[in-house]
Amino acid sequence: MARPNFFNDNVNRTFPFRQGTAGMNTPDVGTVTMLELPDQFIADCGFIMGPESGFDEKEHSVFLYRVELVGGTVVFEFRSDVDRGSKPQLSLTFTRNYGDPIYTTEFVEANQESECDEPPWSGYLVTGDMNKILERFSGGSTYILRSDNVAAVVEPALIQNLNGNQVVSLNLANTDRTRATKPIDCPSYQWSFTPQPIYVAHKCLQGDLRLRAGYNVSISQNTLSNTIQFSAILRAGLGEPCAEVKLFPAETPPIGSTNGLLGGDFYCNEVLRSINGIQGPSLTIFAGTGVGVIPDFDGNAIIVDINLADLSLCTHSAVSV
Repeated sequence: MARPNFFNDNVNRTFPFRQGTAGMNTPDVGTVTMLELPDQFIADCGFIMGPESGFDEKEHSVFLYRVELVGGTVVFEFRSDVDRGSKPQLSLTFTRNYGDPIYTTEFVEANQESECDEPPWSGYLVTGDMNKILERFSGGSTYILRSDNVAAVVEPALIQNLNGNQVVSLNLANTDRTRATKPIDCPSYQWSFTPQPIYVAHKCLQGDLRLRAGYNVSISQNTLSNTIQFSAILRAGLGEPCAEVKLFPAETPPIGSTNGLLGGDFYCNEVLRSINGIQGPSLTIFAGTGVGVIPDFDGNAIIVDINLADLSLCTHSAVSV
């Protein structure tokens, strides 16, 4: 916590900027560069880098990018040198008006970049005497404009980095079930929907969330490691389901299904599993002497015809005396 007269001290020293990056050879009057930024401009500032900011304190910094007079408003824009790819550069803008009292404090939070994102970062700014600040402007145009991070660099101790250290939201989804396939020469199963690798039930779940164990699932919490563990245990949670559990409310069996199995195919008692102890999935049946094997594709059957072909026959006279 800042001690009494903390702000008074700061408007007479480089803090909250790193030594050598501001307040260097500041002229008594007139416009200055960012490196010459007068100490009385800013009394304090601080920033919180969000969990998705991409900020790394070993590589990145926060700096005062510009001080600009726009109409009767003085704009202070801070930026960070984080490379965010296609996302906008991290920027926070504070404003002051003529007549704002000395040590005016303003808190600013960057806009969320998508529906379930946390703000990339936030911060506060405490400014000095506005009369002294406005005296430095000339012609009402841009006062200072910098595009690099070599001047007015904020002290690292004033930056709290939460990057990668906080859960932003939860998404609830199911991966697809194992769906039956047919032999190459048979028509494939068809569903009234297009099967997907993942079925998303809910996105961006935030706030106070409660987790409930489902079928054959146990949930436990470890307060020491701050983790939640999901375990597959038979009859745990809601127990065993009485029927197949749909991946999404509109899931249906394949078209033409006779048994209602969501993944297609047959129950075990509907499938030929072995012949004379020989198991599948592929069985080869050869026709021996005197026997013919005829496939019935329409009836999905095999006809075993004992025709006695190629066998030696015993003939008997049809006439008796």
